[in-house]
Amino acid sequence: KDENVVHLVNGKFSAPDFHLFEMLDQFGALCETKGLGDFGKEFKRLKAFKDGFAALEENKFYMNSWLHKELPFNNCMAKFGSLPGPGIYTHGESVKEATWRQQGVIELDSQIQNEPSCKKAKHE
Repeated sequence: KDENVVHLVNGKFSAPDFHLFEMLDQFGALCETKGLGDFGKEFKRLKAFKDGFAALEENKFYMNSWLHKELPFNNCMAKFGSLPGPGIYTHGESVKEATWRQQGVIELDSQIQNEPSCKKAKHE
């Protein structure tokens, strides 16, 4: 087929869509970080899915928020993606870069137009 697929099951949002997008996002960053080139060149349908899914109107809030742009892929023990960028967290040295830590409970407010925001509850 020539059509771009942005939903994996019956043309509707489902859990696999989000999981595949997340994995493709991380694989792309890993390839870029390690100098492995653009994996999308070899996997054109996967690249089309990733790009199309990211561009959906329903995903713009998340794609433009700090939740996508400023959180690391992995926890601080990981050798890849433990800092945004993706960078590598170094115990005792990366604390200032770990701005997401100690944020408490996050509540999304998708009603705000043009400027995604999140309410951060006090950390207990």
